[in-house]
Amino acid sequence: MTETPRVIVLAMDPALRTDAAPSVEPRRQYRRIIGLAAHFAEEGAEVDVVTAEPGGWDALDGRVRLHRLDEAEARHPLPWLEHTLVVRVPRLLARPVKRLGRPGARLDRARSTASTTVHRRVFLPFYRHARPLVLARVARRLPRDVRTAPLARVIVMDRTSVPLARRLARLHPDAVVTTRQDRSLRAAP
Repeated sequence: MTETPRVIVLAMDPALRTDAAPSVEPRRQYRRIIGLAAHFAEEGAEVDVVTAEPGGWDALDGRVRLHRLDEAEARHPLPWLEHTLVVRVPRLLARPVKRLGRPGARLDRARSTASTTVHRRVFLPFYRHARPLVLARVARRLPRDVRTAPLARVIVMDRTSVPLARRLARLHPDAVVTTRQDRSLRAAP
């Protein structure tokens, strides 16, 4: 008796524009991922989509299991610490002065502007490089059957998914791990 093939589609950041396909708009990328997952489900495979994006998955086929990592990513120490140091602590420190009227409102605006600037210009450029590794680490919380069950194919849809795909390739040396979007379970890597 043959086992049902299992396919994992890794789409950690489907809205991210890549150098390879700068003309692909995010909605089209979502449709491509959803269509690919539905195709493998129709072929009889067990399909899992792993993502870090909370929205855009309403049209996903009911047979496809969606695993969202966005909430676990938000609880990871790195983004949590940045949010605490850049937003929460300054907000708490400025709260007593905020009640002073106009000078307090000016201080609060300055605090908000500074927090936004530090977040955008310091943290985000750093986190853009660290995020794939953070998500690969967060993916250890996926259900055990997703991580350990035999895989036929792992399809990587974006650069952010590469570290997790690499770990899955080490765990499942017989699985085809690819960026190709071939619609065949038997296709070459």
